Amino acid sequence: MKRSILLFLLFTVHLYSSPVVVNDVTQINPIPVSRVETPKSIEEIQNLVKEHSGMISIGGGRFSMGGQIATENALFIDTREFDQVLDFDEKQKKIRVQSGITWRKIQEFIDPYNLSVKIKQTYSNFTVGGSLSVNGHGRYMGQGPLILSVDSIKIVLSDGRLISASPKENPEIFYASIGGYGGIGVIVEAVLQLTDNSKVSRSAKKLPISEYKKFFFENVRTNPKAVFHNGDIYPPAYENVNAITWAETDEAVTVQDRLVPVKEEYWMENIMYFWLTELPYGKEFREYVYDPNFTTTKRVVWRNFEASYDVKELEPPTRKISTYVLQEYFVPVEKFDEFYPKMREVLQKHDVNVMNISIRHSYKDPGSYLAWARSEVFSFVIYYKQRTYPSARNEVGVWTRELIDAVISVGGAYYLPYQPHANQVQFEAAYPDSGKFFELKRRLDPNYKFRNKLWDKYYFSDIKDQKIRLELDSNKTYRRNEDQTFLTVPEWFIVFSSDEYAKFQKNSPPSDFPYWGSIGQFWKIYGNVIQKTWEYETNWGYHLMICVIGVSYSGELALKSVYENTIGALTEWIDSRKEINEDRKVEAYIQWVAQDYTDFVRLRPWYEYPFYSKFLKFIRIEDGNSAGKIRSWERRIFFSMELLVKAGYGWLIGLGTGAVYEPENFHILAWADENGTGKIISIPRYESFTKEVPVLVTKGISFKEIAGNKKIVLTTISPEDQNWEDQKILSSWPVLTEPGKKRTALILPVDQLHLMILYCKQNGILIDHIFDY
Repeated sequence: MKRSILLFLLFTVHLYSSPVVVNDVTQINPIPVSRVETPKSIEEIQNLVKEHSGMISIGGGRFSMGGQIATENALFIDTREFDQVLDFDEKQKKIRVQSGITWRKIQEFIDPYNLSVKIKQTYSNFTVGGSLSVNGHGRYMGQGPLILSVDSIKIVLSDGRLISASPKENPEIFYASIGGYGGIGVIVEAVLQLTDNSKVSRSAKKLPISEYKKFFFENVRTNPKAVFHNGDIYPPAYENVNAITWAETDEAVTVQDRLVPVKEEYWMENIMYFWLTELPYGKEFREYVYDPNFTTTKRVVWRNFEASYDVKELEPPTRKISTYVLQEYFVPVEKFDEFYPKMREVLQKHDVNVMNISIRHSYKDPGSYLAWARSEVFSFVIYYKQRTYPSARNEVGVWTRELIDAVISVGGAYYLPYQPHANQVQFEAAYPDSGKFFELKRRLDPNYKFRNKLWDKYYFSDIKDQKIRLELDSNKTYRRNEDQTFLTVPEWFIVFSSDEYAKFQKNSPPSDFPYWGSIGQFWKIYGNVIQKTWEYETNWGYHLMICVIGVSYSGELALKSVYENTIGALTEWIDSRKEINEDRKVEAYIQWVAQDYTDFVRLRPWYEYPFYSKFLKFIRIEDGNSAGKIRSWERRIFFSMELLVKAGYGWLIGLGTGAVYEPENFHILAWADENGTGKIISIPRYESFTKEVPVLVTKGISFKEIAGNKKIVLTTISPEDQNWEDQKILSSWPVLTEPGKKRTALILPVDQLHLMILYCKQNGILIDHIFDY
């Protein structure tokens, strides 16, 4: 059964792989799906859902920003051709539409009747189904979440049934589906409330943010004619706000268009955004030059005009190097002055490239299960720019979680359509009724058919797994940086090299050891590590340490090479150096210490090794009569100096390490699976980790994650003709002291670690080390 497990795995991956990739507007979340379907009727959607037994994902305009539209290998239902107006009542001001229709298309339909959408986002490119799924909102005054303007919906459930839902009919489905991110089913129809299309006039006032809340409550919230309002906070100081209000008026319009004209290009806006984010004083230019001249002038437009902006005006020429992204935080109105200093501190500490923070206002959600407005709230919409490479995304995750902690501390929430950086504890704190949502999903979607990257992260079919996730995320010591599994490889190479050196001395003279070859291997491996860790935030301190120990290691081997191939080689020749025997006690002890040191550093830091006590023992050792005196004394002097230098150097390193670092934790937690049941297990670290994990695997244990990570590095020793072409290889190098053998560092998904261990066991391949972060 050679390679049977891995071949089966590779076949399965190939079977379900697909070149069809869907992505969202940020272009940083490409997701391969099995196929894309574009239905035009409810019956087509019902048949797709009923007949497909696997995963299903739903997407419309694709303006979410964290994989909420899809998951790998799912059937992707693209609703954009499912976009008809089904019914319209001018007198009742109601419209019934298919979920793939855009707000722009609705506006074009209702504007001749002088009617307007009651609640929607600022931009009109979004589909109604997408907006319902995120329970969106806009700049509307006296309103709030979109659900406030929805009379009813129709939704296709996982068994293909078509269900009507409203606050009175199937209310739990209504309140779970709106703001449910496609987790309950496919929303196919909605009846929306409309309102009059009035003329609105703009007024603007710049003021310190410390005065904004008072200004809003006295001048905006109490103004019955206010239709739109937002307060733009100016970065990077975050001290001033430009409060813009659009209020109903009878004045003549200054812009004749009833809707914003559709344009092919927005080159002027592109230049502005580039200047704001990349050039010196761009943000200051906006605050002190552009806005005072372009956002404070008199302007009267139709409500539909102000609600019909085109999101293409925000689109950069390319998103390959950097991309524009949103985040949003909802704060109870009474906590405004408590939250914004915390937000400012986080953004400034991490030097976030913020273009704008827009303050909005919303009234309380009427009861959606994943309500972001559990009370009257201000929302802080952060529009920022980030680089697209993986390490930049990880950096965003750090400050995002800090902002989430800040908003949770004031009883608020964060918005879910964006990058899902929150951990499980944060998610459930921000959405305390998520348990009700999950309970309903387990009942209506028992086979977890409707899924995407959001629910892949926060939803668990088995509630026991959800409890495990919560317990692990609550443990502050659980997570270790995934890049450590890579960064520790150069360190362990030195251990491997020391082991080779110790074994080599048993039967060969030290002058024959390949010192320079080992030096070359170290730096080549470290170069590969640098390449593979590019996707992570750079750990400069650890890289500095690797460079220090690399230089020390290289210097030590270089000096030994010079010494052993001159003075050492001379004493070998004088002594006619033979293999170590019972009379050659000095060299036997040197070889024993080399092996003892190697065994020690597999379990403990090298600087804790008792070099000085070994020196004291060494100076009392006497060779037998057959040992050469010149060689014996040369070895005594050479090795005594080595032990004393390392004892002093190790003592200094130990002092510095104790002063800078916290005490080491010698156990690591893993989310394991045993016969289909999840559990948390504790595993000893370092060499014990390498010994313990294979034992666990033989007992039927596999791993979902280890220390919060999905990748792990493992080294093997195999014949040099071993073919690893089907695996991701960090580095591979020959064992210089054992011709015909090679050591290979493999990068494995944690959930496939058990398969590799079983494969190696079946094929007689030695698992050399598993790198435990």
